[in-house]
Amino acid sequence: MATIKLQSVIEQPAKSTKNYTYSDLHLDFIPIYNSVSFGSYTQNNELLRDKEIVDIVADFDLGAIRNSLFNLFTTIPGQKILNPYFGLNLMQYVFEACDEDMGNAIGNQIVSGVTTFEPRVNLTKVQVIADPNSQQYIINISFRIPTLNNTSFQLRGVLSTSGFVFTS
Repeated sequence: MATIKLQSVIEQPAKSTKNYTYSDLHLDFIPIYNSVSFGSYTQNNELLRDKEIVDIVADFDLGAIRNSLFNLFTTIPGQKILNPYFGLNLMQYVFEACDEDMGNAIGNQIVSGVTTFEPRVNLTKVQVIADPNSQQYIINISFRIPTLNNTSFQLRGVLSTSGFVFTS
C-alpha cells in the first residue's frame, strides 16, 4: 500500500516569533502601496506578497498603549455602547472660564480616567496649563509602563474649542 504525505497538511509546531507584550490596530488609516499601482495588485501570489496593498497596520507595546490613551481622551462617556462609562468628557470644560481652577479639574479628571481605564500605565506627572488668551489648555502627561521595563514616555496635547488633539 502506498503512503501519501502532503507537506501542506503536515502539522508543524507553532513557531512563536512574538516579541511584544501588547498589540492593537493602528488608528489612522494609512494605505501602504509599496510603489505598486492598483492595477498590479495581486492578492494570493506568494511571489509578489511583499507588493500587496496593506491598509490595516498593527501597533505594538508603546504604540498600542498610545492608541488606548488616544481612545480614552477622545471618547465621551456613553459613546462606547458596551462600556458606557469609558472615556473622558474633556469638552465639558472648553466653554467654561479658562483658568487655573478649571485646569486643576481637567487634571483630576485625567488622573481618574487614566487610572481607571488604562491599568498598564502609571501616571508620573499631569500638568494642565491654562492659556486664557487662546481659550485653550496645554496638557503634558508623563507615564511609566511597569510591564515594559518601566519605559517612560510623555504625551502632549491641546484642549480647545476644536476638541482634544495630541501634539506628540
